[in-house]
Amino acid sequence: MQTNLGDICLFKGQPYAVDDSGRTIRVGPDNSSVQLVAEPLVDGGGLRKLLVESEGDLLLADIHDRLYIDFPCHDPIRIDLFKLNEKEKKWVKLTNLGDRVLFLGECCSFTVSASDLCGSKGNCVILLDNLIESWTKMRPETCILHLDEGRLSLLSDDPEYSNLFWPPPEWIVKSC
Repeated sequence: MQTNLGDICLFKGQPYAVDDSGRTIRVGPDNSSVQLVAEPLVDGGGLRKLLVESEGDLLLADIHDRLYIDFPCHDPIRIDLFKLNEKEKKWVKLTNLGDRVLFLGECCSFTVSASDLCGSKGNCVILLDNLIESWTKMRPETCILHLDEGRLSLLSDDPEYSNLFWPPPEWIVKSC
């Protein structure tokens, strides 16, 4: 069965890759061995998968885009977050990022402590560049998904976050 590569990242000094089903592998130090570290998501998830390291854990962002899949939601996107359980070789659903702010982008993804962002609150995802096609077709702006409220907003409508980036630095608004 052929699958498409979703994303790659370095985690604990080794390359990890996820396919479009959520199946995740680790490439060995000699670049010739491959080890399965997580089985596919139970329901297959959305059409886009991104990997990101956060405080020593590997996270998976599973992005559902209304442009491609019809789902019961007022917002054009839904993001499910998972944490890798290496022992059980599976992704465990996360409902809260705590103090973390997750930045998801086409070319890079990372997390930051909200307390390091001048008093911003955590538990949210900031979507960079043109990551979500249906959202950027409606509004070509950076947006924030507030996980605790299940609400999507424009960065420009949220002074708590927009003040961090205005004027926006080049690295946050342009693709890598």
